[in-house]
Amino acid sequence: MDFKRLEYFCTLVEFGSFSKAATSLHISQPPLSQRIKELEEELGVTLIHRTSRSFQVTPAGEKLYHKAQFILSYIHSMEKDFLHIGKPVSGLVRMGVCPPCNSLLLSSLPELQEKFPQLTFRVWIMDNQSLERHMQEVHLDFCLVQLPLINQNYKIVRLRSSPFCAVYGRGLCPPPGKTLVDARDFHGVPLLLSRRRDGGGSYNVLMRTFQMEGVIPHILLDTQDSRILLELLKNGLRAVTILPESEIGPDSGLETRRLNFGTLETLPVIIVLRQAYLSHAAFSVLRFLYEKYRDSDDRKDYLSLLFEED
Repeated sequence: MDFKRLEYFCTLVEFGSFSKAATSLHISQPPLSQRIKELEEELGVTLIHRTSRSFQVTPAGEKLYHKAQFILSYIHSMEKDFLHIGKPVSGLVRMGVCPPCNSLLLSSLPELQEKFPQLTFRVWIMDNQSLERHMQEVHLDFCLVQLPLINQNYKIVRLRSSPFCAVYGRGLCPPPGKTLVDARDFHGVPLLLSRRRDGGGSYNVLMRTFQMEGVIPHILLDTQDSRILLELLKNGLRAVTILPESEIGPDSGLETRRLNFGTLETLPVIIVLRQAYLSHAAFSVLRFLYEKYRDSDDRKDYLSLLFEED
């Protein structure tokens, strides 16, 4: 298969126009149209339905586009890596981070800058579901997310977990004499909770625990973006939020207590698409994060799994 035809086809799909794609590729429209026809003949399928002024990508074309992205990404990244053998780690690393994993990134970037001064970073901070969508579209090298996941086509690097804590807004006090709080301690207390759009994660565990204990929670607010929860309490909202201990920090100025909610804890992982090429720059950052945040009690070497054949 001619990889140049694949590149032309992907460019056409991305620009949505023969004229714009041809301009981007520095060719005229007739050669672009001819390469697309040749690709269709080679594969024996129709990739686009042409009209007088536009075109529509067929289901076969959509499938080829996503597979071609993997192939072209692999080739281009491999070429760049070989050109930089023996040189300092450099290039762009595209990372996705869900809000409950913010602290893993924030505390790492100064060290990454010191260790890899020639690296640049593009960071997308969004909920799990959005990050998975961008991973499927190959917009990111890897993501820091929380289990569970929607898709299964990942290689997963597990990191150490963190317990959850209740954080009390000013004017609200934890139960006296308690270092651990349980579901019954939240009866009638206004709660601010993080809630994933896909329905997974800690929110469902909390709801099941409340139900088992016969507690009807007073949920004042839930949000996909847990970053605002602490700020709301600092700004005077009289409520309690439940967050991973790793995301609270020592300078919040608010009272905290650990939760006694069974097995509730964070499940942070780094995900990489199966069969996608991981550049040397991206792997260097991934390895740094794994070594910094790995669970010392887990003897499994998750980095080696990235190189195992599926």
